[in-house]
Amino acid sequence: MRKTTIISLILICFLSACQTDKDLKGTWIGDYSSSFDSENPTMIFAIQNLMTFENNKVYAQGSYRDYGTDQIRESKISFFSNNIVFNDEYSEDNPLEYYEIVKVNADSLVVKIPNNNSLHIYRKLSEKLKNNQKPELTGKKFSWKNEIFQDTIYFVTDSTFKRKSNQDPRFKTSRWERINHRGFDILFLDGDVPYLIENKKEKTIELRTFHKTELKHIMTELQ
Repeated sequence: MRKTTIISLILICFLSACQTDKDLKGTWIGDYSSSFDSENPTMIFAIQNLMTFENNKVYAQGSYRDYGTDQIRESKISFFSNNIVFNDEYSEDNPLEYYEIVKVNADSLVVKIPNNNSLHIYRKLSEKLKNNQKPELTGKKFSWKNEIFQDTIYFVTDSTFKRKSNQDPRFKTSRWERINHRGFDILFLDGDVPYLIENKKEKTIELRTFHKTELKHIMTELQ
């Protein structure tokens, strides 16, 4: 009887691990980091990073603030594990990157860094959102609208941009970057959550973000 119970428990754990791996499979886009206090969560910073779970490994790519856009980081092999380990041996040129999976469901992933008091939230990307149009941004000015605000943005160079709404003379320009991660066209703007470039129609570019609820953005090119 005891042996049967042990086998049943092992089977349940195995099936649960299989389901977790199935839920994780695919690409997740960074959203934000928040405090542990569920009753009064505090947003700490935007997460400019993407992670793709594939073949028992995780492939990550982020902005220059989040390990850099010039490389795809590959995790160590992980079978039915709640840990994501890219590097667990610190060096000056290769900082620690180690996460524990706290929770995963169909559209959100929560991870934490060991001995850290914040949670990192990611959102699942649908494969339907992949885009190979590659609209040009450098040197162009756009009106920017969503249901919350509107602005004008000018991509001055291939790495700097200006917002009309920014009137701070100390920071006339900010940094922007763009990557293609597993077919997803991603725009990083300094201090903001990642933007997914979804579609281009003539002078209009459609984007979306995934902060708690999806928010659609429209950029229209100005002359």
